[in-house]
Amino acid sequence: MHVLIIEDEPLVASDLECFLSELGADSCDLVETERAAVAAALDHAPDLITADCRLREGSGVDAVASIRRSLGSIPVVFITGDPRGCDAPDDMTHMLVKPIRWLDLATAVASHNLPPAGGSDGEADRIG
Repeated sequence: MHVLIIEDEPLVASDLECFLSELGADSCDLVETERAAVAAALDHAPDLITADCRLREGSGVDAVASIRRSLGSIPVVFITGDPRGCDAPDDMTHMLVKPIRWLDLATAVASHNLPPAGGSDGEADRIG
């Protein structure tokens, strides 16, 4: 499974990469901007996208919309510090609020019929 992580906070992106590897990701592309997200997805189509709603340069929501226009419906887990400011698409199934619990991320990934979680109770492990 290849995951595109759209996140402009390096520590959060690194933690997501680590947790997603535990959940079965074989590879991850970490990007910080809307433009870089679209370019990375077109270069290596992801099986799953995690996207921060608001980025310093652009929008994770807009990046996902652009990627989906080009590549079709790819599963997405949106991540935000403030869900009121995230205008995610109608078909969005998961929005996680920072700090992210490992168990919540595992549940979101599992809901997309991707590799299941393992190895944590989810309570102590948080991202963001």
